[in-house]
Amino acid sequence: MFNVQIDEKTVNEMLEKAINERVEELAKLKYFMSYKELADYLNISKPIIEDRLIKNGLKYYKVGSKYLFKKEEVDQFLDDMTASMTATNNDLKFFTKLQGNI
Repeated sequence: MFNVQIDEKTVNEMLEKAINERVEELAKLKYFMSYKELADYLNISKPIIEDRLIKNGLKYYKVGSKYLFKKEEVDQFLDDMTASMTATNNDLKFFTKLQGNI
């Protein structure tokens, strides 16, 4: 049997460090993404975003001439989109949402 001695100060320091690291991670998350950030996030071009995502119902928010996208909504939209794809029908360039599902 092992006899483990726990130093409360060390444990508290470790917990505080872990909490602070997580808070920093969360603080870096952005609520909105710009077009460029979205293109980088999805690794696709702006024309594909416009032609295949926005035209098929991806929500966006316009501030002046700037388009903004919520990461949470982008993820949900893509989850819904890819759920309807099959092994042979999976090319985003050719995806069109059925009119009845809009």
